[in-house]
Amino acid sequence: MWNVEEKNKKGATVYRFYEKYKDPYSDKWKRVSVTTHRNGKQSQKEAQKRLNKKIKAKIEDKTPNTLKALTFHAACDEWLERYKLVSGSKQSTIKTKEYKVQHIKRNIDSDILVKNMNTDIVQTLVNNALKDNLSQKVVKDAISIIRNIMKYVQQYYNLSDISYLDNVVIPKKAVSREEVKAKRENYLEMNEINAIAHDLNHTATTKRASYMKRSYIMTAFIMEFQALNGMRIGELLAIQPNNIDFDNKTLTIDGTIQWRKEENAVGFKDTTKTESSYRTISLTTRSCDILRKVMLDNKRMSQWEAEYQDRGFIFTNHRGNPLSLSTINRNIQASANNVGINKHITSHTMRHSHISLLSQLGVSLKTIMERVGHTDHKTTLQIYSHVTEQMDKDMMNKLEKVGN
Repeated sequence: MWNVEEKNKKGATVYRFYEKYKDPYSDKWKRVSVTTHRNGKQSQKEAQKRLNKKIKAKIEDKTPNTLKALTFHAACDEWLERYKLVSGSKQSTIKTKEYKVQHIKRNIDSDILVKNMNTDIVQTLVNNALKDNLSQKVVKDAISIIRNIMKYVQQYYNLSDISYLDNVVIPKKAVSREEVKAKRENYLEMNEINAIAHDLNHTATTKRASYMKRSYIMTAFIMEFQALNGMRIGELLAIQPNNIDFDNKTLTIDGTIQWRKEENAVGFKDTTKTESSYRTISLTTRSCDILRKVMLDNKRMSQWEAEYQDRGFIFTNHRGNPLSLSTINRNIQASANNVGINKHITSHTMRHSHISLLSQLGVSLKTIMERVGHTDHKTTLQIYSHVTEQMDKDMMNKLEKVGN
């Protein structure tokens, strides 16, 4: 041990004591230091004790140097870049992951080191998310991503323990009877769909701007086509002429819309949600008529409207981009209210309506799942079961009348 006399920031004389030690991981000689206000034997003895304690802590600290300075935010970014390279996910999925990672980072301080992450930090994120009325699914997704990030750090930076994540609690939310009923009954009958479509077309006649007229007319075609065929709205908006076989009355569903913008183009075709989502379905005569009418109008638009750019999509706005989801849902809900349907209606309701329609026609659950591209039977079965329950009640009512 040795010492050097020096001045501190206030100009007072202090004594800095040094001690050397050999780093067991690098075999390099390093040193630590402490300061005292005196240089007597008692001060030297105290300085030696403090230096030994520092050296012991340094030697016993098995944290890699790279991990010591790694913030949780930096770990998020590293994991996301690796995910993009190795996951094989489609662009829309990657975009969703980016959004979710940004949400996580917004709710955890940027200077927190990844090695100092703990249950309290993650639990606070969960509690704040639930206070903001985010769904349990959103919160579970966030925890799943955090777990994947910490596993990445564990693998590449030798982080010792992430078991604290098992102590994070996501409180269960009691589902009301009304919520259960609304979910089960999230479908319309064809007469209700036709009523909404009629109102959409009527609303179009009241609009002076051509882009507004097209918006309502296109929404009417979209909701009817979706109700007749059951695809997801992203799959419907991704339909292109080469997907259609009018001779055999079939449609190949081979993609979905990824919502990104490049110059004046908004919305690009990406691969389907899952492998089972890639499918070929049969079309009704009415479905073929809708496609022909829309394609004919698109041709007229591309010839006569300077703003319209033919990007190869069918259900488009006045610029040739796929009609936006927010526009479709807003138009549908407004017309549903106009015709006295007091439900929360979205484009997804039309997909459920198709499942309901097939259930009423007695189509098997397996056939319905194949047509709509479901891998998980839960959603299909939920609607299927509810509709068949209603059919049983109708049957009994009719039987009662026969007996009287």
